[in-house]
Amino acid sequence: MLMQARAQQFRAGLMGGFTITDVDGADLMDNDTDFHKFGFSLGGLVNSKISPSTVLQMELAYIQKGSLQGPDSTHTNNYYTMAFDYVDASLLLKHAIKLKVDKVTPGRISLEAGLTLGRVVRSSYSFRSIKYSVDMNKTDLSALVGINYKIFSNLFIDFRYSNSLIHAIKHNSNTVNFYPYATFQRGNNLVFQLTLGYIFDTSTKEKEQPSTP
Repeated sequence: MLMQARAQQFRAGLMGGFTITDVDGADLMDNDTDFHKFGFSLGGLVNSKISPSTVLQMELAYIQKGSLQGPDSTHTNNYYTMAFDYVDASLLLKHAIKLKVDKVTPGRISLEAGLTLGRVVRSSYSFRSIKYSVDMNKTDLSALVGINYKIFSNLFIDFRYSNSLIHAIKHNSNTVNFYPYATFQRGNNLVFQLTLGYIFDTSTKEKEQPSTP
C-alpha cells in the first residue's frame, strides 16, 4: 500500500509594467477623466492554488499614480501635474476560464478581483508650473478587477483596473487649487495597469513513500 504526501505549492514571481492614471475631478477645465498620466509599476508576488481553477495571490509593488494635464489650446491656463507614488500590497483571487475562446486553450485566461492597500511614499502637485502642497490621505484602499493571460507556463500578461475606496485627496482639502467636489468619486485614484510577469516554478512533484506495515 502506498501513501501520497502532498506539500502545499507556493510559487513566487516578479512583475513589472506601465500605468495610465487619473484622479477624478482633478481637471478643472472640463471636469472629465482623460488618463493622460503615464507611470510604471514594479514588484513581486506569491501565489498558491486553492482549487484546480482558482489561485490566491499576494503582491507587493511600487506603483506610480496621479493625474496630468499638459498645456494645449484648451488648457493653456489650467495645466497641472499630480505625481503620487505608492507601495501597494494586494490580495486577489484569480479564476481560470474553462470555456474555449477562439483558438485559445482553456485555462490560459483568468479573471481576477481583489483589494489593494497602499501607502503613499512620494507626492507632488504643480499648477501652472508652481508647486503647491497637497492634503492627501496617506493610506489608499482600492478595489481591482482584471484579466490575466498565460503566454507560457511561467510567463503571463495582466491587464487590470483599480478604483480607490478611500479618497487620495481629502474632500476638505483647502491647501491646493484642486478641490474634489463632494461626490463619492471625487479625489479617487483611477488606474489602468498593464503588467508582464514571470513565475519561478518551485513546485515539487508529489512523492510517494511506502507506508509502515
